[in-house]
Formats: sequence, C-alpha cells, structure tokens
Amino acid sequence: MKHEKIIEKLRDDEHYYGKFGKQYISNSDIKNLIYEPQQFGAIQPDNDNFAKGRFFHQLILEPNKALEFPIVDIKGRNTKSYKSFLEENNLTFALTKTEADDIKDMVDYLLGKDKVLTDLITNFDAKYEEPMIGEIFGRPFKGKADIISQGVCVDLKTTSDIFKFKRNAYTYGYDTQAFIYQTLFEVGMTFIVVGKTRKYFGKSNIPYFDIGVFPTTEEFVLQGKEKVELAMQNYEKYFSKDATEKIEDLIINSPL
Repeated sequence: MKHEKIIEKLRDDEHYYGKFGKQYISNSDIKNLIYEPQQFGAIQPDNDNFAKGRFFHQLILEPNKALEFPIVDIKGRNTKSYKSFLEENNLTFALTKTEADDIKDMVDYLLGKDKVLTDLITNFDAKYEEPMIGEIFGRPFKGKADIISQGVCVDLKTTSDIFKFKRNAYTYGYDTQAFIYQTLFEVGMTFIVVGKTRKYFGKSNIPYFDIGVFPTTEEFVLQGKEKVELAMQNYEKYFSKDATEKIEDLIINSPL
C-alpha cells in the first residue's frame, strides 16, 4: 500500500488503534518494551483518566465526536443509576456531567487565555489528529500528532500539578514521544499543558486553570532517543523474526 493511502487509512481511529495500526510501533509501546516487555501489545482498559483526556482532546480537536461522548447526570459511579446507564448503552465507562462540565471549563479557559496560544491551536492552516509513519532504528513506527501548526508539532496534555510537569515528562514517556514525533514529522515539538484543578486568584473569587507551554529541548529529545533505542533492543531480542530469546522465559536479574 502506498504511503499516502496508509496515512489516509490511519486517520480513522479504528484502523490506527486496531489490527492495521498494530503493524507499526508507537510511543505507547516504548515504556512496556523497556520496563515490562511481557506487556508489549497489551490493550489497556478504559478508565477515568483516559476518558477525561479523550474528552478534553475531542472538545478541541474533534468537537463533533465530543457531542457524542457518553455523559451521565449522576452524583457518582457507585450508584445504581450509573451502572444502569452503562448497561443500557453497552458501555464500560462514562463521564459524569460534573466531570464533563469541568473539562469544558478547562478548554474554554485555555482557548480564551492568550491570543498567540489560541492562534497556534486554532489557526486556519492547523492540522488536527494528523497521522504519520516512518522508519526508526530499522523498524516501522507510527504517530498521530494532536496539532501541526506554524511549523510545530503541538501535543495537548492535562496534569494534576503543572509545577511537576517537567519532571514527570520523563516518567510518562513524553521524551520518547518527542523523539518519535520529531523524527516522523520533521518539525519541533511543544507541549501545551492545562492543570486539571480549578483555582482562584488569591484576593478574589476569579477562577483560573494553570497553563504551561513546554517546548522540547535538544537534551530532552536526546534522552528520548536513548530510551527508544533501548526499547528497540528488547524488541529485537524478544519479538522480531530473528528473536534470540522467548519472552515467556524472561526473568528479571538486576543487582541492588
């Protein structure tokens, strides 16, 4: 299949995350390949953090999808009403109306906070949910950029503590994401981050959400490259057609 047709097919999430897309390695695979290769290829079950992040992204990038997001007007999930809603709609998870309203407020605050930032996210030439494929360390990789705008790959994140974002970026694998995406899209990368907690200015009742802009540095991307290279060593060892070891035989052996 030609490159352009593959890209077009990967625009559909069903193909990107499904069987067709599984022939490509993604950033979500890297952490498992490094730290727990037995879990390579495992499907992660939906949970509240995933759902909230997905709704946040859809409100900005795919508002038509956000209109169909499962939301239920209840007080909490440990209720008969919530369980009935899931059963009636054949769902495994849904947001509460309170959660959805909070996320909408986060998005409204982000898009109304700063004109330069808003233009970067919403300008006419911006491309949303843009897929790309390419070869990294001799293997096929895929990525789907939140936004390609003004010559930059923009990734939207939410966080419980924006002041710890720089440190947590390494833990959550944003450094490997930066390396993979900058390699695939051949542009620099910036993370736009929104705090999930509604706060109030010290001497007033005016609400706000923390907002941060984190352009990636050469050092950050290099760290990601080294981790991806390490992950690919495990891939070659356990999962390639020339694998030298069976993943079923893996035993962790590490000096303390």
